[in-house]
Amino acid sequence: MEDKLKIVMTADTVGGVWTYALDLCKALMSYNVEVHLVTMGALLNEKQSIDVNKLSNTHVYQSNYKLEWTQGASSDMGLAKKWIASICLEVDPDIIHFNNYNQSPGSWKCPVITVYHSCEQTCWRAVKGSHASSEWNEHSQTVKEALITSDIVVAPTKSILKEAEAIYGKLPNSEVIYNGRNINRPFGEQQKEPIILSAGRVWDEAKNIQLLSSIAREVEWPIWVAGNNSKTSRTGSTGLDTINFLDLLSPDVLQQWMDQSAIFIMPAKYEPFGLAILEAAQSSCVLVLSNLDTLKEIWGDAALYFDPFKEEQAKDLLNELANNDELRHEMAKRAYKRASEFTAESMAYNYMRLYKKLLVVA
Repeated sequence: MEDKLKIVMTADTVGGVWTYALDLCKALMSYNVEVHLVTMGALLNEKQSIDVNKLSNTHVYQSNYKLEWTQGASSDMGLAKKWIASICLEVDPDIIHFNNYNQSPGSWKCPVITVYHSCEQTCWRAVKGSHASSEWNEHSQTVKEALITSDIVVAPTKSILKEAEAIYGKLPNSEVIYNGRNINRPFGEQQKEPIILSAGRVWDEAKNIQLLSSIAREVEWPIWVAGNNSKTSRTGSTGLDTINFLDLLSPDVLQQWMDQSAIFIMPAKYEPFGLAILEAAQSSCVLVLSNLDTLKEIWGDAALYFDPFKEEQAKDLLNELANNDELRHEMAKRAYKRASEFTAESMAYNYMRLYKKLLVVA
């Protein structure tokens, strides 16, 4: 067995980064890695606590410090930096693996990895076609400082890394490591029903759930959306009355919906990777996706694509699939096969390779 490797890893508990971090921690058990998982955003819920407590290699440090992209986070950021530093002083890690941008540059005694999952600037450029408003200047500076002072930056796709470099400058020490998940569902064992499923926060303009509402009455199959479906968003009433909302589902219940849904659609205007898409593909769903560079990079010819700014394209694709059993079967098979390339084991293997490389250099 390899010598034990100690890692301090940060994660937020309110989004896909939690799923990514938990899967990675579990897969790293095979490499004798001890993970000290430092969480922010909110205290762990009951399901999260149960899941992480199953991992014998993972020690959790909880907080509800605000994430750096949330309103009024400045004071919490300073406290969080000190808290993370105190944990690192106690643990004396071999590697620090940041999944956020709230580090103190130059204050660490070991190599630092920052994973660029997303940021407001690349999101604004994709959704609004412009730079983020001035209220995000401090956040953007925080992101830039974190990226340029890390020993290496990891991105989940080549496309999102390119978008980040267009804003923050060339990142010579960077690498792409694709995310991975393990659902372990044999292809075709699910009893599929005429359901179109999507997932996303209604208030999040980047998720573009509004498009689904606009076309729902003209689509032959019902559309269901899992996610925060609050009728009051940042701008008031959503007016999404043509969609069937499932609210925020537990991972197990969402998986059940994916198992029975024939089609999964992601109309997002911005999606750096898309774990929900991967989960749907592993559940033998046909993938209908926005034609974003990030998604085309991952899924290639294993998905059907539409312009997220053109409702008619999405509607036509969905209706074509609803009336073509052979096409649905073929596209579901392609998506499932492609998804098999993105496993948690593959993700962990590539991170271990990177960890070892950094330790040799250090």
